[in-house]
Amino acid sequence: MTDYTIMTYITNNYVTLLLLAALVILLIANRKMKISGLQYVWTIMGIVFTLTLCEAFEDICDLYNWDYRLLYIKTALVYWLYPLTAMLELYLVTPIKRKLLIAIPYIINFVLVFIDLFDTHIIYCFNGNHHYFGGLMPDFPIIVLCFYVIMLGVYSVIFIGNHSVSKGFIVGFMALSAIITALGEKEGFAEGYTETVAVIEILIYYFFLAAISYSETQKKLYESRIELEQDRIKLLTAQIQPHFIFNSLSTVQSLCYTDSEAAADIISVFGDYLRGNIDSLASEKPILFSTELEHIRQFIALQKAGTDVEFEVNFELGVTGFKVPPLTVQPIVENAIKHGALTRRDGTGRVTVKTEEKDNTVIVTVNDNGIGAHFTDRQREHYSVGIENARKRLEILCGGALEISFTEGGCTAVITLPKEAEN
Repeated sequence: MTDYTIMTYITNNYVTLLLLAALVILLIANRKMKISGLQYVWTIMGIVFTLTLCEAFEDICDLYNWDYRLLYIKTALVYWLYPLTAMLELYLVTPIKRKLLIAIPYIINFVLVFIDLFDTHIIYCFNGNHHYFGGLMPDFPIIVLCFYVIMLGVYSVIFIGNHSVSKGFIVGFMALSAIITALGEKEGFAEGYTETVAVIEILIYYFFLAAISYSETQKKLYESRIELEQDRIKLLTAQIQPHFIFNSLSTVQSLCYTDSEAAADIISVFGDYLRGNIDSLASEKPILFSTELEHIRQFIALQKAGTDVEFEVNFELGVTGFKVPPLTVQPIVENAIKHGALTRRDGTGRVTVKTEEKDNTVIVTVNDNGIGAHFTDRQREHYSVGIENARKRLEILCGGALEISFTEGGCTAVITLPKEAEN
């Protein structure tokens, strides 16, 4: 080596610098992720970068024959930083509450290394030819480093014992790779790789932390979504109940003025409806279609009692053994009668309710022969009462869909239910 340049430094530390750059990019790109322990990751990265500068500084001192006392500063930094890296890794991967107690070995090491800056020869010393000599306790920094590596191994076993297997194996890998690298440095087969291995360990553990954070975020998001959907269902149900009950009571009221006996009969029907179905009205779970069908028949009876206009409701039930969210088909039949069949003042109004299976779906079709495409904007607005509630309940509770189409011959509503919604 005739000269030491920046390119020499980059060449000697290329892999380490590349990994550090990758970590910096990852941390910046994912800075919005709330990952605990990132302060340790940043600190360890800074330490590793400083260690590469220390190695470069030693090469420069040797190359240009600088004052040997400068090597004391370089060596002190190395003996401070290597154990500190292991200690911070321990802080990063384990829930240590008494951090100061764990730091006692490092503090002792720090003090002894600092004292050696004054040529006390406790751990290290140099002569004028830049030759390194061990002091009275030359292996003390290595012992401290090994202490923290062993602690990592111990916590790895604890994690596995507590069924945190993935974390246990990752922490175990960090400890094992540190031991192998230390032995490799001593024996010469992995010389110069300590900093690189440290960055690889942190990179792997960062990915582990990011995966855990992402998983927890997704879980919280899913739980929040479920809670929000349940709140929406309760709100939608609260909107539907008064709507249906008000319409039924209006029918009874009108009969009271014209036919008291019929009014009494309808009150009985309405009472039976409430007794038998009030739980379904507030249900957040799909119910059997046969139960919803009974709701529909009772509604038809109430509707026929409340109007002088004749209409007909036909049922073509190809399948009945499936479930639907409560009050999803009934509001559609209600609209088909009120805004479809009853618009035929000549008594030819007709509504058809049809069920069938297609592929992996159950299809419920409600068709009327009303004015359909000739609806005014106001009529369409009234028609949509209950429809949007039904559509949202279908989507939320069973992944179903509702499509409405208006034609010259009336209106058609098609409910599509996935077959798994039957369970």
